[in-house]
Amino acid sequence: MKVFQSVNSLFASNTYVCVGRTGAWVIDPGDAEECFAFLGESILSGVFVTHSHFDHIYGLNSLLEQFPELVVYVSAYGKEALYSDRLNFSMYHESPFVFKGENVVVLKEGDKVDLGDGLGVEVFETPGHDPGCLCYKVENYFFTGDSFIPGVPTVTKLRGGDKKASKASLEKIMGLVTRETIVCPGHGEMVNGYMLLDL
Repeated sequence: MKVFQSVNSLFASNTYVCVGRTGAWVIDPGDAEECFAFLGESILSGVFVTHSHFDHIYGLNSLLEQFPELVVYVSAYGKEALYSDRLNFSMYHESPFVFKGENVVVLKEGDKVDLGDGLGVEVFETPGHDPGCLCYKVENYFFTGDSFIPGVPTVTKLRGGDKKASKASLEKIMGLVTRETIVCPGHGEMVNGYMLLDL
């Protein structure tokens, strides 16, 4: 599997495009044009949402137009926020966002999603920044969204944020990081696990 990182025009959030032998997946879709460029001829099979804040989902409808059978994986709270410009905070933006699709799969702690190609996604609930935050592990890649941004304190001041829950989530995340892990946060650079563990 190859993983491509794109820094979005909105709040410099990160989108990740994962390309396997027979399919491709996107984590936190922002600028759709960048996604299409990385996808090339690959068929987009699904999108994994770490949390449904506007800057991590605003490309969803553009991807849906190109791939109508698209499956979106998200937490229960995240699903609710996909369809609410109030919960995803886009009502405060000049272009409020509401997801137009219906093919949504709700994930919870311990779930595993088979991607084919011998690949699977492990799901971890990591609330704190948002009640519906999820992290995803695929091979040695660990997609942490805004639950963990190396070197940056987790933001818990937005509606639904919880400092105590965030602390517990950070402990869980760090317990899952090994020296071989590649941490892929919602903002900032990808970081090798050994750099975090050797601090």
